[in-house]
Amino acid sequence: MNKRNILIVTVLLCALGGGYIAWSKFKKGSNSPSLLSLSLDNAFDSLDPAKAYSDDSLIISAQVLEPLYQYHYLKRPYEIQPLVAEALPMIEQKGTVLKIKIRKKISFHEHPAFQGKPRYLKAQDFVNQFKRLAMASLKSPGKSLFSGLILGFDDYGKKINEDWKKIKTTPLEGVVAEDDQTLIIRMSRAEPNMVYYLALNFAVPVPLEIIDYQDNNLDKVLVGTGPYEYSGFTNNYFGMKKFASYRQDFYPTAGDRYANVEKLLVSSKEKIPFIDEVRFYVTSQEEERWAMFLERKIDLLTVPKTFIPKLYDSNGELSPELKKKDIKLKHFPILANRWLSFNMKHPVIGQNDFLRRAIAYAIDYSKYVQVLSQNTNLRANSILVPGISGYLPAKDFRFKYDPALAKEYLKQAGFDKPEKMPTIIYSTRGNQSIHIMEAEFIKQHLEAIGLKVEIEILAFPDFIRKGRAGELMFFTDNWLFDYPDGENILQLLVSRNFPGVNKSAYSNQRVDQLYDELKETVNPDQRDRIIQQMEEIVFNDLPWIPLMYESSFVLQYPEIKNFRKSSIIRNYVKYLKIER
Repeated sequence: MNKRNILIVTVLLCALGGGYIAWSKFKKGSNSPSLLSLSLDNAFDSLDPAKAYSDDSLIISAQVLEPLYQYHYLKRPYEIQPLVAEALPMIEQKGTVLKIKIRKKISFHEHPAFQGKPRYLKAQDFVNQFKRLAMASLKSPGKSLFSGLILGFDDYGKKINEDWKKIKTTPLEGVVAEDDQTLIIRMSRAEPNMVYYLALNFAVPVPLEIIDYQDNNLDKVLVGTGPYEYSGFTNNYFGMKKFASYRQDFYPTAGDRYANVEKLLVSSKEKIPFIDEVRFYVTSQEEERWAMFLERKIDLLTVPKTFIPKLYDSNGELSPELKKKDIKLKHFPILANRWLSFNMKHPVIGQNDFLRRAIAYAIDYSKYVQVLSQNTNLRANSILVPGISGYLPAKDFRFKYDPALAKEYLKQAGFDKPEKMPTIIYSTRGNQSIHIMEAEFIKQHLEAIGLKVEIEILAFPDFIRKGRAGELMFFTDNWLFDYPDGENILQLLVSRNFPGVNKSAYSNQRVDQLYDELKETVNPDQRDRIIQQMEEIVFNDLPWIPLMYESSFVLQYPEIKNFRKSSIIRNYVKYLKIER
């Protein structure tokens, strides 16, 4: 072949190659399955809806499992609405009986337990899960929500002798299926937050076939009725695909001011879910998450606090690197609180009120907010967070940075000489760089008043395990509200919730009494007064030192549409769309 012919062939091949690439891109943008890649901060031990309670595990579950109710995606204040229920509960007998109708022909995802046959949602599937929650052997963090409320709930575990096989034949007095589409819940009293509880992951339906097939071990199993079908954990990601038999459901047609301004209603009335495949990558290291986002291996990034300076150039504008990629930056308030916590059963720190007060006055809170959040979070003045009923924005927080006063309290604590100073063991809430930075900050401030501090670096699952077992001495904790009521965070301070979510092992009989009173009170003003009484007692006893209210910066590529961050609404993936 002469040079001229070689040149012609080369040009033709290049043209064909370029055409193929362009066709491939067109095909990818229009016809090929859409893939959304997201990240999780931490690994976790269980996906069992009775046990899963970390934010990351709940995000995975929320795409697959469906409780009776959900929150409207585009409205604030939060508005509860039916999900698999036909309507809000019918209330009978002065609020002590709820009758809930369940939608027909809602399909479960495929599982060998169903032997290849379609399996539709039944009221009994909810009954099964309530029976599981009542079993002490499962150690469900959700058990306390229904304890003393649902008839027969507290004694059910003993009634079946903690033998899960007996739930098939042993009724639970307070939760029964009247028929396949009617669930009856009987309670000892009216509970104003019950509909919120029924929107939680704890209260999802679990077929008896699955329980049987898995011998009641659901740690690695997710079978639900949701828009996405779980395909397992592989290559460091949790995978899921659009459920082919998902019912007819549609994007919201109304929203608040923010939803309208941000054009989040463009997809109204369109069938959901939009995206075909979703991957959640576990990336515990912040640097890795940042790099993955810039390399477009993940599509949305909640910006780690230590990376906030990378968002802007010297003029306060979005950095050139982000601008070049047309990346969008959004800032969202979230219902989240962060505090320092003491183990109140620890012989050194829990039994010495003056020592805890010394620590409370040793922390430079303004500097803490600056270092840990680049001043994007707010200094906390309460156990509650803004946006929750009972929160008082004008409330003065009694503790401030005063090293001299901190040293005076140390003397009153019995530590007036260096050789008498106790060693405080501070445990991290994870092993990411932000947790190490936080630990060093706390250590520096406590050592400045003479205390000795050792840092115990824990991975998040170990922190949860040790915390719920009461094995930590001093640590930072935080709370993403599960439902918009102060009761949600105050449960962490009730004595019967230790061991468990009450990681501070705090016990005060009056707080317990007020919490029980709160659960029985419907009047909003009276509830607020009870919450404020509880808070005053807690501040006097000092098991916690509130630090800051958290917020989130989120980066997203322009192709990702309809995103709105919320700590309460976790089933958001079904609303997202990719438009290239």
